[in-house]
Amino acid sequence: MATPYRRVGRIQKPHGTKGEVVVVPDGGLSFVDIRGLQVWVVPPPLHATPYRVTDARSGPKGVVLTLEGIDEAAAAHELVGRWLLAASDDLPAAPEEAPDVLGYDVVDAARGHLGVITDVIVTGANDVFVVDEGPFGQVLLPVIADVVREIDHDARAVSVTLLDGLLDEE
Repeated sequence: MATPYRRVGRIQKPHGTKGEVVVVPDGGLSFVDIRGLQVWVVPPPLHATPYRVTDARSGPKGVVLTLEGIDEAAAAHELVGRWLLAASDDLPAAPEEAPDVLGYDVVDAARGHLGVITDVIVTGANDVFVVDEGPFGQVLLPVIADVVREIDHDARAVSVTLLDGLLDEE
């Protein structure tokens, strides 16, 4: 049985003077297309009231949301530290999880075999592959289009082109 409600984010802080809040998304949800979504604040400040998301945009430390009925900084401050829930049926379908790349061989176009992916570090900007067991020791590779050229899941291999400074060749 599906869960009727899903946690979609945590309110981190108020933003500005008009009642906006900064929310850190939870569970891989993108806040780009949630205008109009009804959300519940848990635990509720005084009484359980749904709020409608009237605006959502990216901010430097999360997503900045405008919630209908919250129009002052003091009201936004009361929501800090609380979770936002939404009806599971109202949420966009969860994206398919990418296949696990741990253990994949990493091959650079110019230097050949660099090693094997032993960990993936998730950052705010992009993921980073941790590559070990190769001739250059541990190598940290940002997962960006300029570096990661192809991931071949059938061959369990990643083709890369290293940018200057990613490898200590001395």
